Amino acid sequence: MPHILVADDHPMCATALGMAARAVDPGITKDCVTTLAEAEEQVRRTDYDLILLDLMLPDVQGFAGLAVLRAIRPAATIAIVSGREEPAIVAQAQALGAKGFIPKSSSIDQMVGAIRALLDGQSWLPEGIAETSLSDHRVDLAERVGTLSIAQLRVLRAIVNGHQNKQIAYDLQLAEPTVKSHLSAIFRKLGVSNRTQAVLALQAFDAEN
Repeated sequence: MPHILVADDHPMCATALGMAARAVDPGITKDCVTTLAEAEEQVRRTDYDLILLDLMLPDVQGFAGLAVLRAIRPAATIAIVSGREEPAIVAQAQALGAKGFIPKSSSIDQMVGAIRALLDGQSWLPEGIAETSLSDHRVDLAERVGTLSIAQLRVLRAIVNGHQNKQIAYDLQLAEPTVKSHLSAIFRKLGVSNRTQAVLALQAFDAEN
């Protein structure tokens, strides 16, 4: 039977997604979490058929959560669930590897259609979403963020929180030279030259969300 993960801190939305999933397959099994930290723990130990991820969780804002889960499970089928449905937001989710995008304004029938398509291995987007140019800077940055490893994403999140190398090394149980190596790789992949530019780039990226 299909096994899905719902990562959403809004009880009504999580309930609606669960109802839609059971309408697709009454035998479906579902785990529910409300934070990215809980989602990370679940995804590390379970190979889900589908992950439904809220774009805004209490411990993460924007697309960082998608990037982290994709780094842990590169082949996972992940769909973003969001109250935002602007074309640029949808395009960023696709650029980071999301297979679907389900607006929170969707009806139960639309959620059922989305979950059915995703479990069948298809992509699913809301009807009427216009294409966003692949040259859009946010889409380009999403693709760059998607190339970061899980370790690099953790270091990037730490510098966004203002932590210095010594603190990052302590928190992540890394040697300081390893932190510096990760930073060099982050700068190269994001196309920036220092940590300030990396922070500004990521903040500008997530500010749109």
